[in-house]
Amino acid sequence: MIETDKLFKEKLLETFRAFDAFCKKHEIKYYAAYGTLIGAVRHHGIIPWDDDIDVFMTREDYEKFCSFRGNVDGHYDIMDINDKNYWLLSLAKFVDTDTTLWEHESLPLVLGVYIDVFPLDETSSENSLTYKADYDKYSLLVARSMMRHPIKQLLRGLVHPCSEIKMLKDIFVHRHKASVYRTQYDSLVQKLKLQRGNYFVSYDGPYGVGEIMNKEWFARTISLPFENMTIEVPIGYDSILRKIYGDYMQLPPENKRVSHHSHYFLDLNKRWTLKEISKIKSRW
Repeated sequence: MIETDKLFKEKLLETFRAFDAFCKKHEIKYYAAYGTLIGAVRHHGIIPWDDDIDVFMTREDYEKFCSFRGNVDGHYDIMDINDKNYWLLSLAKFVDTDTTLWEHESLPLVLGVYIDVFPLDETSSENSLTYKADYDKYSLLVARSMMRHPIKQLLRGLVHPCSEIKMLKDIFVHRHKASVYRTQYDSLVQKLKLQRGNYFVSYDGPYGVGEIMNKEWFARTISLPFENMTIEVPIGYDSILRKIYGDYMQLPPENKRVSHHSHYFLDLNKRWTLKEISKIKSRW
């Protein structure tokens, strides 16, 4: 497992270097975000127990970035809401297409080693939290409508009635409302993109009020060392991190130093389809 973690991080950094080069080539500005930003400031690299890379882009740069989907040089591409079974909606990924990563058994989506790209939308401080609550609700409903629970998972759920009820609701309620949820979500996103104000908000982020950030903090970028490369961080990185995490230079307790990402199926050397992976998994 330790060797796999090491190889995964090496591949992740390789993908980040390709992403950074892609953005520079096409004059797309990004900002390190969340744990990646903490890693750059506190560790000068990936947080030792972390296993992902997150960046922000303004909505304008995000849409320019997504316009290159299907047209990225080398063994990389961009995945977004236009990909089948893509449940992350307003969040794109820069993916190494020579690798395979299926994260959650119940969500049949084959990725590769990836960089998460979070769009930043303008907003005013007064209405942001209401809109973010609505966004979280609709995006969760869309994700639940895409859930696919294998029989063995349903059987395991029998010993946990609450889980079983949730899975049955996915199958018999949410799945049949997928188009309704998607329409509600799309309508809300179009409204959010028209908002203007002195703040940026990351609607896909998990930190509530912490996601509402002064635009001045993103006025320009500075470069910081990150492992064996340099990356772009927002000029107001200290204010951003303190708003989201508080004293971000303080290490968390040891029992909190864990990854929160799932790797249901991972191959760092080959691209597999869902059908191929399912066939292999059925033999285990």
